[in-house]
Amino acid sequence: MGKWISVFWGRFRHRADRLNLTLALGLSALSVLCLYAIYVAGYSKDRPWQIQALATGLGLCGVVVMVVFFDYESLAGLWRFYYPLAAALMIFTAFFGDTRPGSNNRSWLEIPGLTSFQPSEIWKFAFILTFAWHLAKVREDLNHPRCLIPVLLNAGIGVGVVLLQKDTGVALVLAVIAASMLFVAGLSRRFLLGALGAGMVSVPVVWFQLLSDFQRERILSLFDPQQFAETTAMQQLEGLDSLGSGQIFGIGLFAENHNYVPEMYNDFIFTFIGESFGFVGCVAVVAALSIICGRILWTGAVSRSYVGKYICTGVFAMLAFQIIVNIGMCLMVLPVIGVTLPLLSYGGTSVLSVYLSLGLAMLVYGGNKKNMFGSR
Repeated sequence: MGKWISVFWGRFRHRADRLNLTLALGLSALSVLCLYAIYVAGYSKDRPWQIQALATGLGLCGVVVMVVFFDYESLAGLWRFYYPLAAALMIFTAFFGDTRPGSNNRSWLEIPGLTSFQPSEIWKFAFILTFAWHLAKVREDLNHPRCLIPVLLNAGIGVGVVLLQKDTGVALVLAVIAASMLFVAGLSRRFLLGALGAGMVSVPVVWFQLLSDFQRERILSLFDPQQFAETTAMQQLEGLDSLGSGQIFGIGLFAENHNYVPEMYNDFIFTFIGESFGFVGCVAVVAALSIICGRILWTGAVSRSYVGKYICTGVFAMLAFQIIVNIGMCLMVLPVIGVTLPLLSYGGTSVLSVYLSLGLAMLVYGGNKKNMFGSR
């Protein structure tokens, strides 16, 4: 038994990106503390820190199992099994799932007697693996129509099943993941410029035909917040007040004079961190998240496997886009679109998805070390 544990630990220690894992666990610990403080302050009815701690534990176990027992190419090659199941679950949720107060997104499924979960978070993980496998298979002929059309259909399905649930935020995340992976795979400039041009031409159609009045107000409130101070801009204005009151070092995690910000335990947890730990705390959080993203990008850049490169690109794009958009929401430089801050925002499925994605990047990291130093 002792020998087996020694082999198990040695394999994990050799293949895991321990710095990224340490930073991720540190951010998760900070999240649990903040969620507990928010509950103590009376700004949360349930006890979200318990679910967050449980999800972190499950995520850590998932990372350990992945790093020790799997390799990323084998996982990607099993797409025929998990991808259709994940797609079916997404479509089922779109028609029979639950919504949340203040949102029309049908994105949640209830597990009777236990909890609810968000299948779109698992869908991100499945999509990155499957799309990386697909791109690696057609890499040399990617710009030929017979290969490019199926690839674009794959990307369209990835975004489309999320749009069925009316979840614009996650759909944008999937679109950025797909676009980033296509760019790294070598999509021709003429296609990229064509897509950019089509996007610019479609802006009026999107604005007048696809966006709701509420979504348009979210955007307009960035330019004239006082006009919408009592409606759509209220959440962001309260968040700015909360961030500003933290000043340099913050007022403390369990201070009695915390400002209330709607969804401060979820999408706007960065404002609570800023109020509690000040500018210094915000910089530390951004630095930790930046290091995690940077190491994932570096891991993909040095990988000799195209599947590994595309997996790391997808994981990096997912995390970086969510970080930029979420913090931009809190700073009121971007509209609120319901995107969580990885590892910090409340959400069991979201936390589990992030850890599994970090596990994927660690599999590539371990594969790089194997290529450089030989297997151990």
